[in-house]
Amino acid sequence: MPKVRFEPSGRIVETVNENETLYELAARTGIQLESVCGGRGICGRCRVIIISDHIPVTSEDKKCISEKDLERGVRLACRHKVDRDLTVEVPEEFKRMGQVILEKTYVRVNIDPAVKKIALCVPPPSLDYPIADFERLKRVLVISRSGELKIPLKLLSELPEFLRKKEKTEIVLRDNEIIRLLDNENKRIYGVAIDVGTTTVVAYLMDLMTGEEVAVKSDMNAQIRYGDDVISRITFTMERSGGLEVLRDLVVGCINDLIQACCSSAQISKDDVYEVVVVGNTAMHHILFGLEMQSLVFAPHIPVVTDSVEQKAAEAGIAIWKEGYLYSLPNIAGFVGADHVGVLLAVEADQSGKVQMVIDIGTNGEISLITPNGIASTSCAAGPAFEGGNLAFGMRGAKGAIDHVRIKDDLKVEYSVIGNVKPRGVCGSGVVDAIAEMLRLGIIDRSGRIVEEIDSPRIVVKKGESCFIIAHENETDTGESIAITQNDVLQIQYAKAAMYAGAAILMKKMGLVEKDLEAILLAGAFGNYLDPASARTIGLFPELPLDRIIGIGNAAGAGAKMALLNKELRRRAIEIAKKVRYVELAAQPDFEETFYSALYFPHLDTSRFPLVTSEIIRKSKMCFSKMKNHSISKKEKVI
Repeated sequence: MPKVRFEPSGRIVETVNENETLYELAARTGIQLESVCGGRGICGRCRVIIISDHIPVTSEDKKCISEKDLERGVRLACRHKVDRDLTVEVPEEFKRMGQVILEKTYVRVNIDPAVKKIALCVPPPSLDYPIADFERLKRVLVISRSGELKIPLKLLSELPEFLRKKEKTEIVLRDNEIIRLLDNENKRIYGVAIDVGTTTVVAYLMDLMTGEEVAVKSDMNAQIRYGDDVISRITFTMERSGGLEVLRDLVVGCINDLIQACCSSAQISKDDVYEVVVVGNTAMHHILFGLEMQSLVFAPHIPVVTDSVEQKAAEAGIAIWKEGYLYSLPNIAGFVGADHVGVLLAVEADQSGKVQMVIDIGTNGEISLITPNGIASTSCAAGPAFEGGNLAFGMRGAKGAIDHVRIKDDLKVEYSVIGNVKPRGVCGSGVVDAIAEMLRLGIIDRSGRIVEEIDSPRIVVKKGESCFIIAHENETDTGESIAITQNDVLQIQYAKAAMYAGAAILMKKMGLVEKDLEAILLAGAFGNYLDPASARTIGLFPELPLDRIIGIGNAAGAGAKMALLNKELRRRAIEIAKKVRYVELAAQPDFEETFYSALYFPHLDTSRFPLVTSEIIRKSKMCFSKMKNHSISKKEKVI
């Protein structure tokens, strides 16, 4: 039979029959060619260069390829049968490529998923070729991987009838395992990347043949009813019999609902989904896989596993194709999980020659300092304030939330609302804006105290607590004024101090100072919508020029998509996780000092105030404790 040599790899592959096309041969042997139409000659993307011989030009070639390219031997692989020995070049620009989009960054990903659709032509048995069905299939299916080809017993029992139906067949292969025998040649294959956040779960339905993002759906993590933060949920599993199963059922139900919603949007069956790649913090990861979490609570905060985990999706209760798989990226430590590994993968931290800080701001904030000499990571218990939690009028970034605020010199407030409707509350980015503006205008002082002495109808007291009105009752959807309270300011102070302290300690550990940072990358939905100027004003992170503070969107989700679309990136993710130096903040002798200094606005910079003594820290504790329990005896103004 004719042979084809593929360049630049030099790989030589023999055809199995006289009707096999270049595209079918490439697909069968795992050589990636771009194609949207599945080899039907419509999309014109499966281009190769024939360099050993002259191949006649087809009408489809003429339609899709320029005359200049035709002259240099460019042809559509799906339109040409291999009837002679050939040497074929597959340049990088002709390989199947996709783009995983970060908010302001494009990462090119070679589309080479663990799950593939393979076209086969298995010769029938005969007296001269009395070979078993599965053995004949294996002889045709050349796998460029180590390990024996596997097939579930249920599919093995269906194999004889499947092979005898027609000469050309297709299967779905995941690594070395056949997971489906396809009876419809036009079927697409899909996977889902899922970011399981403490507050929000996001699902991305991806076409595994083209790398296209087909649908995106998100919802609140139903576990939130048992606590806003991971510690509350871990405690729930420890105190309630069967608590782990309760939380696991909730997140599995949420994932299944999102997968179904994505499939409905794309008008496909969930049986066409063959793999789910998931990321999440270590606690969310352990809950999903049903792993005990007691050791996460107590020092030294040891997870059950940091390696990547995979199992049959059906065993995990995930409703996709019955032989499909659930796969997670690895964790780093007790509170730096697979979601942050996804972030590091998305920003190509292992290949960066720059000094960059990546901050994923959420209920549990993760920070990594990326340098040419290595990566250091830590986690910060920021709490839910940045996501609207624990705030008097806080809400998530949904329709009706005030997301940006500006206060003029006359204290007139301008704001924008998600959905362009009357406001119902304020989300994290809106609160940060409001507090930054209040600080700029002296409405709050450096300690965070709302200055009640300012004569303005917007500064009021209710139930003994000072407030600043953002929207009056006649402006809101609820008929109630929306305000920033003294406790809101304090919640943001605690959250931003935790984040800043984590960043400061990482820089100290790596022997760096602020001027060494080339960029700060803000990951996550909150980081994407946050105004960098406001965040810098309140001291959320090191002070860099604004053009070096970049929002990159849901990079954890982007990392999950990348791992879904390219199996080699899974290996890279594992290597990244192994190389990260994890810094446990609670074990650092200067953490308390750094944290309490950072409670001030923007912070009490110890480089400018080197004599931060234990007495100053003691007074800081007293100051913020009094603010937390602040009670005003003067006559209340009513909001």
